Amino acid sequence: QDALALLAEVAYVDMLEGDTECHVRFKTPEDAQTVMKSYKEIQIKNNWKFEVLTGDHEQRYWQKILVDRQAKLNQPREKKRGTEKVTYK
Repeated sequence: QDALALLAEVAYVDMLEGDTECHVRFKTPEDAQTVMKSYKEIQIKNNWKFEVLTGDHEQRYWQKILVDRQAKLNQPREKKRGTEKVTYK
């Protein structure tokens, strides 16, 4: 995220620990294009490969986001009373 933020405003990085692939969302499509135009230096330095998702790949990624979001919302969570949420120092 830090390396790409030098070129454009990064909105979100979707990556799990240990993954060799990640998805980076930028604030605007123009930000993504800026990174694509400037990626040679970053690619060589970090041995990264960039691709802008389009078509079916993009649709599958947005579907993955919806599924992940729904799974997170459906997770059981421990309910706490108001006084238990507050921590004092």
